[in-house]
Amino acid sequence: MSMNGARYNQGQIVLHWLIAAMIFFMLGLGLWMVGLPKESELPPGQESIRAFWFLLHKSMGITIAAFIVLRVVWRLTHAAPPLPASVPNWQQKLSGFVHFLLYGLLIAMPITGYLQSMYSKYDTKLWGITLPRLAEADAAARQTFTDIHQTLAYIFIGLLVVHVGAALKHRLKGTEVTSRMSLWK
Repeated sequence: MSMNGARYNQGQIVLHWLIAAMIFFMLGLGLWMVGLPKESELPPGQESIRAFWFLLHKSMGITIAAFIVLRVVWRLTHAAPPLPASVPNWQQKLSGFVHFLLYGLLIAMPITGYLQSMYSKYDTKLWGITLPRLAEADAAARQTFTDIHQTLAYIFIGLLVVHVGAALKHRLKGTEVTSRMSLWK
């Protein structure tokens, strides 16, 4: 535990790690599933499992979006604990900027994924429940949102590398930063 005891509250810590675990799964799933063959690419009589994984990705994405809304509301109503004085000012500013970008992407990715799905010829389902169609299928719009969603995912991966790398650096140096979000006191 940090020397000054400054920690995020338990709700923020649980949401952080729950969302983190789900996002790591989603990023892996998203990168893997786009390589699965479509029904039209398979020999006659073979069924593609692609639809199952896309539906899982969509359902999990919508679920994560709900958790992200909760996390953002919680974060807006509960101040972050201050960084230890041992963290240089430039690192504090960089940390704030990276967190700002991460939150922005956490909001933008589910929106672009949903819009991509909405402009698809396939229904959008949440754990098997068909959601109302808010737009007609439009291949060009779907492709635009697909490109944006994928680009945001790669940017997000880059920011996660920075975020996790900084956390590991602080953990290995024994600074107090990582104890603020640690699951264990």
